[in-house]
Amino acid sequence: MGAMLPVGHLSTGICWIDRRATCHQRMKMDRKAIDAKLAVHGGPPAVDRPLSPDSTIGQDEFDAVRRVFQRGSLSGFYGSWGEEFLGGTEVKDFEKAWGERFNVPHVVSVNSATSGLFAAMGALGISPGDEVIVPPYTMSATVMAPLIYGGIPVFVDIEPETFCLDIDKVVAAITPRTKAIIAVNLFGHPARLRELAALARSRGIALVEDNSQGPLATEDGAFAGTVGDIGVFSLNYHKHIHTGEGGMCATRDAALALRLQAIRNHAENIVAPAPI
Repeated sequence: MGAMLPVGHLSTGICWIDRRATCHQRMKMDRKAIDAKLAVHGGPPAVDRPLSPDSTIGQDEFDAVRRVFQRGSLSGFYGSWGEEFLGGTEVKDFEKAWGERFNVPHVVSVNSATSGLFAAMGALGISPGDEVIVPPYTMSATVMAPLIYGGIPVFVDIEPETFCLDIDKVVAAITPRTKAIIAVNLFGHPARLRELAALARSRGIALVEDNSQGPLATEDGAFAGTVGDIGVFSLNYHKHIHTGEGGMCATRDAALALRLQAIRNHAENIVAPAPI
């Protein structure tokens, strides 16, 4: 499967490599690089240009913060249904821009990808005793998310070439209690998303993408984070795209988006059908 991947040091921005070869072919092609002498021992450096500074805060960021303060409203999340339930102007504009960039109709911003994963489990209705397939090689939030709702994380091994879920092992791990799969797109490399999505549909289970480390990666033209039922992005300071702290949930399902919005704002005063 063809995949376009963001690679490089986190502070350098994003550069692109068109990955059309299989993982095994890439390993063979990269063998010379793997066997080469490290730069620290006199070998050729892999990066021969200065790295960008860690801080990317500039005038645009100062202007954005000033704009919010000048507006006089630091939060737009009200407790009852209505447009004010969905956040302020900056939140809505950001979600709209994200949806347009990633070609996905529904985007819900959250305060972290961890919160996004927790909200995704709630939106999907994960309940005590439900099994959720997760990889063992991931950040702890991936595994904690189903536990928040009493679900049971089921560890399934990864592929040695991609560090993403091994789909054959996923098939073997599915039981009548399996309700969801969380696929982690790691190091800018998408999991086998199309295959996992087809498998999930055939078994009547949900696919969630933990896309914290795969922004703008693609598989067969589709952005990672937009193939599953819900995709969760991280906007942590150490990610390619960051807001200091933050996260995004993306979905093509309007009902799931509504649930994500309700969970984000505590479903505080919701006592009637949503008028929005």
